Amino acid sequence: MVQNTQVWNPGELLAPLTLEQLRKPHRSLTRNARVCEALYLAGYIEKYGTGTLMMIQESIEHALPEPDFDQPPGEFVTTLWRDWLTAHVLAGMSLNDRQNKIIPHLKMSRQITNAEYRQITGATERTSARDLDDMVKKGLLTKTAKTGRGTAYRLVQNQP
Repeated sequence: MVQNTQVWNPGELLAPLTLEQLRKPHRSLTRNARVCEALYLAGYIEKYGTGTLMMIQESIEHALPEPDFDQPPGEFVTTLWRDWLTAHVLAGMSLNDRQNKIIPHLKMSRQITNAEYRQITGATERTSARDLDDMVKKGLLTKTAKTGRGTAYRLVQNQP
């Protein structure tokens, strides 16, 4: 089951546009103004320079992670994340109430630390570590690099 959709396009962002600027209001830079005008007149686009912001807003409104934008050499890639954590999947994981309580946080941020888990659930440090390790065993989270004193746990983007 595919858990994300990637759209690849040849070519890179036109200077001075950067990946970071795609996440805030920015002017549109086009390679072919006539194609953009034709798409606008045909009703396929509303206005230039709003597509990435609309994708981010729609993702947030549907409790999905924000899209990822990447620029490998000679290409531009957008990754849109799907929610594989359906009620049916979550019910089959036998999560406790604390673990279920952090699911919305994980869907938005895609990762959590022990300290964040404790803040959201009110669990003790030991209980938090035990719950997070259980979620790793169930294939929901993976341990990532240490962040200062603690370990970060990243949401698995593919169904186990």
